Amino acid sequence: MENTAQIYSITEVKNRMRSNSASLFLLAFFIIFSTLSCAKEQPVKLKIGLSWIHEAQYAGMYWADQKGYYEEAGLIVEFIPYQYEDLGQALIDGKYDFVIMQSDTLFQAREKGLPVKAIWATYQLMPTCYFSKKAEAITKPEDFAGKTVGVAYSERYPLVAMLVNKGIDLETVNIVERNYDYLSLKEGQLDVEAGWITDGDTVEKTIGDYNVIHPYNYDVNWYADLIVTTNQRIQTQSNVVEDFLGATSRGWEEALVHEKEAALLTQAYDPGTNAEHLIFVLDISSPLIYGEQGRLGWIEEETLVNTQKFLLEQGAIQKKIAIKDAFTMDFLNRIYNGQ
Repeated sequence: MENTAQIYSITEVKNRMRSNSASLFLLAFFIIFSTLSCAKEQPVKLKIGLSWIHEAQYAGMYWADQKGYYEEAGLIVEFIPYQYEDLGQALIDGKYDFVIMQSDTLFQAREKGLPVKAIWATYQLMPTCYFSKKAEAITKPEDFAGKTVGVAYSERYPLVAMLVNKGIDLETVNIVERNYDYLSLKEGQLDVEAGWITDGDTVEKTIGDYNVIHPYNYDVNWYADLIVTTNQRIQTQSNVVEDFLGATSRGWEEALVHEKEAALLTQAYDPGTNAEHLIFVLDISSPLIYGEQGRLGWIEEETLVNTQKFLLEQGAIQKKIAIKDAFTMDFLNRIYNGQ
């Protein structure tokens, strides 16, 4: 039987081997290049644990999300309303990539040994304040003597610090737990009730004209709505942290120029939110977000030192922490210096 297999010369075989090798090399290169390109273009998904419900106090992040700044940075961001949990622990457990914490909860997390750091402070001036009826003429801390003041959660700490700073005997002030509807203030069970300044429209609807006392006017201040992440993420994914913070910074800068539009972006995450309230929240918040220096997100060591002092004095924390371990300005310094 005749052998019909094609016969090649040695030269032809070598040429074909070279050709096949080149083709295989190009194919391998294409596969590797395509894989690397896809990996580079694959967006990073981030979960943000909020400290409250969807509210206009997060308008800068909503703006960055809705205007595509996170997407431009290669990020997909999901905002998760507060689940009534220990946000510091949830962050360490990997439930979130970033969380929004308050100064007292940051210090408590560090005291427990949780390796977390603040990288941004939204409110430069404390939004916690103390409301009273306009007709009662309670307009300063000295007027709290002999009065009943309602507080919840951490609202006690700046109250006591403010009273101590003004030399007021704490025994003369009846500090009690409050509800959140301001009805006790309306009905006279409370003379003064704590809250955030963003509650002002609710207070007005409940009690009418009101006075408001701000602790920062009496040398008591702490940061509110701190963006916090883990030491590990800072060390191993610093580019992601910087990209997220850069987009967030850009979001806040523009949101505070377009306040009404930015406030209403909240409805993209919770359609049931009240438009009038959202606009009020951002309008009343913007001076506190800018602060006295007008530097968005900035964190000063001295403010944290003072915060630790009155948290220690009131037993909110039991021991000092290393302040420098609680925050970093590395990312904001690079972001702002690059502008």
